[in-house]
Amino acid sequence: MSREDEKQFLIAARDMVEAATGQRPLGYNCNWLRRGPNTLSLLQELGYLYHIDDVSRDEPFIEQVNGKDFVVVPYTLRNNDILLIEGRNYSPGKFLEQIKLDFDQLYEEAGRRRRMMSVSAHDRISGTPQMVQAWDEFVRYAKSRPGVAFLRKDEIARYALQSSFTLRESETI
Repeated sequence: MSREDEKQFLIAARDMVEAATGQRPLGYNCNWLRRGPNTLSLLQELGYLYHIDDVSRDEPFIEQVNGKDFVVVPYTLRNNDILLIEGRNYSPGKFLEQIKLDFDQLYEEAGRRRRMMSVSAHDRISGTPQMVQAWDEFVRYAKSRPGVAFLRKDEIARYALQSSFTLRESETI
């Protein structure tokens, strides 16, 4: 898309979300994580706070766009219910086991440093009865541990901007 076409596309998408929810979106996810050369610049110009189109890290970080901070709240392909779409070689039970194991490791590491776990859920997959049960079990499991917080991505982005511990794009963990 040309820069102007993409801008109009983003404005139309933003306006649709706002009309449906009553809230203007603050974050963005490109289809299949494929953004164009102008996407981040346009998002920031349009008032977005963050995007999720990055799988390179497990924690939020800040990159410079238009000379200003723009937060990346990473997406996960690992802890993602999309693996269940075909129904072959994967099950809600395996998904639950995987995210519990990931949680346990991150929770143990959190005793030494800040940790974040992202789990991706899609309405037509995680909205099935068997997945609702798996999600309920996981949420109860995670909530049973002291110090665990469940945050929306906009809350994570705001925290990253306010935190002196936030990594910059050029820093490594």
